[in-house]
Amino acid sequence: MATMEMNQKLDLIFKKFETAKKVVLKAGENVKEKVLIQVDLKDNDISDLVTNCDVECQTMIIEEIKKEYSDDSWLSEENVKDIHSSNLWILDPIDGTTNFVMMKKNYAISLAYYHEGIPMFGLVYDVESDVLYHCIKDQGAFKNDLRLNRLKEHKLSESILDGSLKSLLSFQQAHELNLKVLTRKIRGHRSFGCSSLTICHIAENEKQLFVSNHVKLWDYAAARIVLEEVGGCIETLTSLAKMDENQTCIAASSKNLLDEFKQELVRWN
Repeated sequence: MATMEMNQKLDLIFKKFETAKKVVLKAGENVKEKVLIQVDLKDNDISDLVTNCDVECQTMIIEEIKKEYSDDSWLSEENVKDIHSSNLWILDPIDGTTNFVMMKKNYAISLAYYHEGIPMFGLVYDVESDVLYHCIKDQGAFKNDLRLNRLKEHKLSESILDGSLKSLLSFQQAHELNLKVLTRKIRGHRSFGCSSLTICHIAENEKQLFVSNHVKLWDYAAARIVLEEVGGCIETLTSLAKMDENQTCIAASSKNLLDEFKQELVRWN
């Protein structure tokens, strides 16, 4: 009986995944076709943008999935917090909005599904490159149809770190990270501007570390599943209990590398 119940739950997870995949790809096509982009500032912050495309993409994805799974809960970036069941979808309709507005590339649709707080599957769609990172828990991670390999161990001296200027300055102030010393200990630094894609880039071994002081759950909820499937890890300072608040985050290609980076911090709490 227990085995039968487990199989039924797995079947439902796979069905939800296939629905999500179809909807995310369709939403990506809609975003690509948008010509008129209206841009607003969140809280008068010139670096925190929202567009009509964010809202329209979010509405389309939620409405399409609700046609089949109307009782599930939702948490999404553009003012959606409808949590009433243990089946939770977490959506960032356009992660990397500044990249979307300024470059029309290097942005993603990020969608994750969690059951009773446990990540079940994630999809991160690099829209302009037509690359879909995806995984189901314990089934491996994929880039389109290519299965991603388990990550090899890297030392800090062999690592490329991704982090915005704002985040690095915050780590310097809040955690006493010595940036001058760090530059001599890492192989290189980049700032991609899209949290979910950056974490997926770690999963495919293009980078090894990502730091941010202003991510929210929807920025990494899907990508963390991809990363963990290949042996990477993420550590944050804020729990799931504060789902819609800013979080400080470190993502790394291994627990050992994450711990090595944390040794550069005077405080991490």
